[in-house]
Amino acid sequence: MSRVTILTPSFPRYNSDYHGIFIKSLCDELVKHVNLEVLAPRTKTLKPTSLPYPVKRFPYMPSKRMEYIAEATMKNAPRIILAALPAYLASAYIHTVSVNSDLIHTHLAIPLGFLAAHNPRKTPQLITCHGSDITYPLEKPYYRAFTRKTLRKADRIATVSEYIKRLAIKQGAEPQKTETIYLGVDVDRFKPSKKSTSITIGTLGRLVPEKRIDTILYAAKMLQEKIDFTLRIGGDGPDQSRLMRLSNKLQINTEFTGRVIDPVAFHQSLDVFVLASSREGLSISLQEAMACGVKSVAVKAHSTREIIEEGVNGYLFNPDSQGKMVEKIQQAINNREMALKARETIIQRFNSKKATEKYLELYNELGIFFKR
Repeated sequence: MSRVTILTPSFPRYNSDYHGIFIKSLCDELVKHVNLEVLAPRTKTLKPTSLPYPVKRFPYMPSKRMEYIAEATMKNAPRIILAALPAYLASAYIHTVSVNSDLIHTHLAIPLGFLAAHNPRKTPQLITCHGSDITYPLEKPYYRAFTRKTLRKADRIATVSEYIKRLAIKQGAEPQKTETIYLGVDVDRFKPSKKSTSITIGTLGRLVPEKRIDTILYAAKMLQEKIDFTLRIGGDGPDQSRLMRLSNKLQINTEFTGRVIDPVAFHQSLDVFVLASSREGLSISLQEAMACGVKSVAVKAHSTREIIEEGVNGYLFNPDSQGKMVEKIQQAINNREMALKARETIIQRFNSKKATEKYLELYNELGIFFKR
């Protein structure tokens, strides 16, 4: 079998970590077919794990205790973290060029995709674009040259949604080399379970401003005048304290779970999942919830329209329209058939096994031999 290196800035740091879990899930399937290794940054909270493939962690500071970059997203990162970026990039490049593989499969076009694209070994390059690596350069023009060069030099490009594919092509990706592969979820793991008679509405994700959890809280304030329910917010992040204060101010029955160790159990506890962020490539949490037969209400955006058909397998609301969010949540609660339609959608179109098959097809086109 051929050797494949997965180069990623995000990979679980310990056994129960949800950070980069979607990349790990893909690796868990791919390793059944190719000799696979992962190259990811070392980080402060890193702990020993046991996996069926090697995970090499590149250091970039004298001590692990000083390595924070992989602890959070680079967007809007504080200066103390950005100060380590030159050392991070230098170490990543040195370790990337030392890789002796038949293919380098990089997640995110920038920054690691840019480094991989300049590998003097001329190793074939496959880049998966997840969303922020393509949308961020549209906000910050000085990143566009890096993104364009990365996309131009890649042998093949996979995007997590048709929306991201269109933006990638707009920024320089060649259409004939670019393909959408929905990462999907493991439908054998994420499946429905019996729920209690009380109503639980929730969301799961990193608690940062761009997730717009505050809009869910304001909508919950309006909704609690109509029905009794519990609001469950899963995940942690820098915005958690502010959101907890807002919840107390609004006097909402809210449960902040903190870091979610078992996402399956979390989703199975919900009656309605709400996604307020419009900046997702294609939300994995939304797909997980739907796979668990959870009725979902999401902001109307390019990516969510690829998965939700209004009134059939979920509901969509316009951004910043809390009244519409409340209305759609009420409709979802009363729609019993929607749960079955939601899971059926994931099984048919967003199944992780199908994603693995499509990636193996790309590997084959790039000359990679694998076992069936």
